[in-house]
Amino acid sequence: MSQSSANKQQLQDAFELFNQVSEQLTGSYQLLQQQVVSLTRELEAARTERHKLLSEIRALQQQASRGQRLSSMGEMTARLAHQVRTPLATALLYASQLKQADLRRDQHDCFVDRLLVGLRHLDHMVNDMLLYARGGQAGDEMVSAGELLEQVKQSLLPQLNESGARWSVRQADSGISLRVQREILASALANLARNALDACGRGTQLTWQVESRANTVCIVLDDNGPGVDAGLREQIFEPFFTTRPSGTGLGLAVVRAVIVAHGGTIELDGDYQEGARFLIRLPLPGAQQLPSGVLNNQQKAKLATSRYL
Repeated sequence: MSQSSANKQQLQDAFELFNQVSEQLTGSYQLLQQQVVSLTRELEAARTERHKLLSEIRALQQQASRGQRLSSMGEMTARLAHQVRTPLATALLYASQLKQADLRRDQHDCFVDRLLVGLRHLDHMVNDMLLYARGGQAGDEMVSAGELLEQVKQSLLPQLNESGARWSVRQADSGISLRVQREILASALANLARNALDACGRGTQLTWQVESRANTVCIVLDDNGPGVDAGLREQIFEPFFTTRPSGTGLGLAVVRAVIVAHGGTIELDGDYQEGARFLIRLPLPGAQQLPSGVLNNQQKAKLATSRYL
């Protein structure tokens, strides 16, 4: 065979080999495309199932939380009955005194003031009971943290002025927006501040700070009071626990119930030594919050997977 014929045969063999490899690559590419489509469908189905499970878990958690609160209503009613009776009887007494025709102006004003104090106390107890029973629910109203804290301040102005308290907000991220039920969350934050005012007495310093961290907003309240004894730190958020004779024990329980219903957490900083410091964490709008058990399981799975990659 001549050299020319040999070269022609080699070239033909090379083309045939190229065609075979091209066909194999085409087949492999089509197979990979099919696998990608299949995996995409499986991933979408898994994602849909995951969202469904998370929704079911949240619904069960809300039902369990509501059941727990409702089971406490009997005890709450019994405890509130005698607490309501005293301020109610006092209010009725002062109201009856106002009917006297010869009542001096200073006596009239004194009875009115005491009547209002008793009625405000009753209103506060009823508000706490309703907030705790409802637990608060995550809302869809957008409000900045600064506006929310200003609303809380305005609702507490009489008590702030009466006790000579100082109120300050550190300008960090107070303009950041939250998606909440504004009135309910403002009432809960007012409960937290009112608790500090009651504990600290005159000359209270209330300092708020707002920061954004990752997918959460951190709202911090510092006071200059005596702090919380180490032995009581695990109990202060429990319903009906109080160290004050006239307290209902619902103030901080209401705060926690509302914060949790908004997908957040609240805790007492045990390391703070200059008073009491409460840290509230709420999700940023659009941030997906997972139940703690699911989150822990996902973190464990991620860690286990990383060990084999």
